[in-house]
Amino acid sequence: MVKAFNTIAQEVFELAPEPLKDYRVSVFVARDDEQARKTVMGLAEEIGFLAVDSGVLRNARLVEGLGDFIRLIMIGQKQGAYATISINVLPTAQGQRLGGRQTSSLK
Repeated sequence: MVKAFNTIAQEVFELAPEPLKDYRVSVFVARDDEQARKTVMGLAEEIGFLAVDSGVLRNARLVEGLGDFIRLIMIGQKQGAYATISINVLPTAQGQRLGGRQTSSLK
């Protein structure tokens, strides 16, 4: 089983595949089946989304909160404008960290 696309406003699909690729619009994919994950992530990328692996299916409930946040952001947009989330995975900090912060033990 896979859960994906549930944080995306229906109107955003009308933009596929451009400008979804230009804006790197993220779609979050939670799954229990590895082959299903690959299939859904491939489909998402084929239609212009940036697929973000959100881990096991149990994590889907955490991702669903993003849908509410996106709707909140859309309320403040001018008529006809959409809002979405674009995630960029950053590399691990090398060398000095802001404020001398220590490396996190979170995984």
